[in-house]
This record gives sequence, C-alpha cells and structure tokens, in this order.
Amino acid sequence: MAKKKKAAKKALSPAMFKVTGAHAKMKIDSKKSKLYYFRPKIDEEKAKKVATSDGAEILGVSSSDVKISKPSIKYDFYCQYAATLELTFLRVNSRSFGVNDQVQGVLVGKDVLLPKKKGGFLSINLDTVELFEIKNNDANTIDGKTGSPALAFEKLLKGPGKKKATAAWVHANKISSGKYNSVEKWVKYLAKLAGGKPSGAKRITSHSLTFKKLDGFYLPVYYVKVTAGEKTQTIKVNAINGDVSIDV
Repeated sequence: MAKKKKAAKKALSPAMFKVTGAHAKMKIDSKKSKLYYFRPKIDEEKAKKVATSDGAEILGVSSSDVKISKPSIKYDFYCQYAATLELTFLRVNSRSFGVNDQVQGVLVGKDVLLPKKKGGFLSINLDTVELFEIKNNDANTIDGKTGSPALAFEKLLKGPGKKKATAAWVHANKISSGKYNSVEKWVKYLAKLAGGKPSGAKRITSHSLTFKKLDGFYLPVYYVKVTAGEKTQTIKVNAINGDVSIDV
C-alpha cells in the first residue's frame, strides 16, 4: 500500500504577518453531530424495589422505615466527542542588539534603524513579528448535568439497543435538567473555552474548532424520592442496568 504524502506546509508571505485588523472569527464545524436514545429495560416495579433497598442503605435506616415516591422517568444526557482546535496568531517581540559607537545606522529589510543610547551602551531596537500555530486535540465522554467526565458510562453507551433520536422524540420526552443537556449547549461551552485569545496575541489570523465525533445520548433514568422521618434524598435508578446513584 502506497504511503500517504504529508500535506505540504503553506508558504509564508509578508502579508501573513500583518498585525493590524480584526481577529479572525472562529469557525465551528459540528456537522458530524448524531443523537441516540435507549429504551428502558427495567420496569417501574423493579425500580421501586431497587430504590427501597438502596435508599434505606443511603439514609442509614431499615427498608421498613422507607417511603418512596412514584418513580418518574427522565432522560439523562451524555455526550461523546472528539474535537480539534487549530489556531494561528501573531505576536510582537521587542529585541535589542548592542552596537559600537561607530555604527551610524542599520538596514533591516527596507527600514533604516538608528542606534539609541541607554546608559553607556548603544543598541538597535527591533520589533519582530512572530507567527505561531497551535493544534490541540480533545476527546471525552461528559455528563450533561454537570459537564464532568463520565468515563464509567462509555461501555454502556457503546452497547446495543441505541436508536436514533429525532427532534420530535426529544420534544415528546422529559429530558433531565442540566447545564449541558444537549449537543448545542455542550458545543457552545467548548467554543467558549476554545475562543480565548493567547497571551500577547496581537492578531489571530485563523481559528477553527472541528468535531470529528459528536454523539449525544439520552439514557432513561427513574428518579425516586426516598424519605425516612426527616431524612429525604432523591436517588436515580438507571433504567437500563439498575445502577443507583444520588441526584446532584
């Protein structure tokens, strides 16, 4: 098999070092976005039993002392993504070159620079424009409620049973609240992080955020309020595998 040739580096020209003008607007490519959902595999009665036993343990009481509310099914959002940030920018660097007292001037490009005296020394002050290129890759699985990594869910999300979620499906079902409970919200958050200007940047000349993978998943979860005396806690029962967690 023939080896792929590396893309040739773009030739640099003086026009690329122009520090005046507006920063380049960041381009976002999220066209690879896909949405999926899973159907519940555990029924409400099973969720009640799990909530009673695990809820009692969480509250530190016996199962007979526990009262539970009717389980309410919602869909928690998770996102798996792989993105590349590419950025080029200009930075001005001031340099001083010492010369002896016989030097009357120095030609740099088409400009004649005159020596300046500082203390007992003569120097030529030169501002150079430097072109920087940044390319960062990021990939993760995140919890749409908190935005924190959710690596424990990767095996479940890669498993069988997922179906394509349409806009109509999302509208018809109850989606759990959260700061990043949709693909759009998560992309907006990452774009905000990627939109920062590098320290000392005089001008950003190109800026892009490209998603090579952007998959959103809606997982069915039973939300159950567990009460024992004055103690109350809402717990979540995963409607696919029965795992229990505390609602935060």
